[in-house]
Amino acid sequence: MTEKARVAIVKGERPLRQADIEDMVARAVELVGGLSGRIRAGDHVVIKPNLFAPYPPPISVDRRVIAAMVKLARQAGAGRVTVIEGVSVGTLMKRVNPERCGSVAQRGFGSIEVMKMLGVKRAVEEAGGEVLGVEDAQKVEVAIEGGKALHRVNYPKVVLEADCFINLPAMKTHTMTMVTLSLKNLQGLLDEKGRYFSHRDDLDQHMVDISKIRMPDLTVLDGLIAMEGMGAGEGGSPVDMGIIMASPDSVALDCIASMCMGIENPLVVGTTRIANHEGLGCGNPFLIEVLGNRIDEVKKKFTLPVNYTQPIDTLVTGVYPNIDLYIGGACPTCWLMTAMAEAMLAKIPQRFSLIVGVDPKVPPRLRTGLDHCFFLGECALATTGELRDLRNEMQLGGLDRFLGGCPPYEQLLVKLENILVDMGYLSEDELVEKALEHRKKFFDYYRSRDDTWEPQ
Repeated sequence: MTEKARVAIVKGERPLRQADIEDMVARAVELVGGLSGRIRAGDHVVIKPNLFAPYPPPISVDRRVIAAMVKLARQAGAGRVTVIEGVSVGTLMKRVNPERCGSVAQRGFGSIEVMKMLGVKRAVEEAGGEVLGVEDAQKVEVAIEGGKALHRVNYPKVVLEADCFINLPAMKTHTMTMVTLSLKNLQGLLDEKGRYFSHRDDLDQHMVDISKIRMPDLTVLDGLIAMEGMGAGEGGSPVDMGIIMASPDSVALDCIASMCMGIENPLVVGTTRIANHEGLGCGNPFLIEVLGNRIDEVKKKFTLPVNYTQPIDTLVTGVYPNIDLYIGGACPTCWLMTAMAEAMLAKIPQRFSLIVGVDPKVPPRLRTGLDHCFFLGECALATTGELRDLRNEMQLGGLDRFLGGCPPYEQLLVKLENILVDMGYLSEDELVEKALEHRKKFFDYYRSRDDTWEPQ
């Protein structure tokens, strides 16, 4: 009989101090076999946490959990422990960085910058490890055997050569993948281009393909403070879970973690379903042994992103009175991008036209001026006929309202904002103020849970 996959759940009680967290991490790891058979004397251990953005938990993994894992690895005999992370593509290129701002809002945070700000660098070094940003890591081109959405990527050499590779994800919802757990966390190992061009409707397959490069030897999930709602960034809300999970099977851990989040059928999560189908692990909860606490002892019903609870068109069409939307032949990702663009434009008391998709039907005369007309996505920019004539007229008039890209991620989140600043509908000060509001919200919340933390 095939041995069942094992997943450990360890629940603690607040307030959780460093010693409590270290005990929880050690117990969870021990329940699934410990480190003695995975780490030998002198080994190089590489740990990949989720440090999504310049905010503490629930947006990023708790520095105390990372430090506990470094300490455990050193106690098991590791000669060197490297904590590597590549922050989200939105953090690299989109998020306003108040420390760099002068008269113009400056954007972007590097991975080491985020590690320093959150106190991760100090915690890791005090525990006996070192930190490395993916931007700074030596990379090699890797062919992905069996890859469907990904075939060749630039990948950190340090991960490929590690004697033991440990994945350290957070427990969060995500607007593009429903949840972000073990499998999605490996996205941060790709270079900037690889991270950017993944945000399409093949994102779930893309995430699974990354795991085919090197599966973690162990996954330890930080579920102390989880996230629900419109995650995985500023739009999400904290959930006090107080759990640590562990498993040598990333797919099994994601399966059980999603059930702890109130998702009754874990195979509705695309990454779990595809990885299970392709044999990368076990996504069938009936074939998984849960150790430590039971699911029903820790389970909470998370609020999922709204695009997973109602049809996406209800967020896009017939919603905003100041937006004339012309959408046709658009993929699910561009529907989501359109919802994001509309939410931004709806705050402005002017009428806008938004053209999206491969075959949108547009009337002979728009109700807006061309300066208030935006093309969203590569498909809209590739249309011919009357729309091509419209684009030509805009270009001849010096109007760059073209938010291209597949997906139109940076163009939507950065270029559209910059255009609205140029048009006088937003100001640089408002962008900085918004960034500081987000920071205060998550800094204050985390301080209420950990009074020993201060941003560096």
